[in-house]
Amino acid sequence: MGQEARAWYSARTFYKWLNWEGRPYEERVVLFRAHSLDEAIELAERESAEYAREGELEVLDLVQAYRITDGDEEEIGAGTEVFSKLHPSELPASSFLDRYDSGPPPADVSG
Repeated sequence: MGQEARAWYSARTFYKWLNWEGRPYEERVVLFRAHSLDEAIELAERESAEYAREGELEVLDLVQAYRITDGDEEEIGAGTEVFSKLHPSELPASSFLDRYDSGPPPADVSG
């Protein structure tokens, strides 16, 4: 029996900018072809280290991978889901979005 077909995977990685004002965090989702979830994570870790070296970033210790296709025959294109994560939460929708929004915090308007 041959090796498992390569499927498309997305990998979500996280960084802290060391030389940018405010030292923001960055979250990226990058695509890889791999034979398994473990291989996709290994590829993401290598790519992440290279990206961080080029941009003077600190790599944060979290990689989340997601299998997009089942093998070589499936193509990805417009509308293809490349990442999904469920967030169990009791928060109302507006509070959930405030918590997970990656934008700047709201200005203090209390005066």
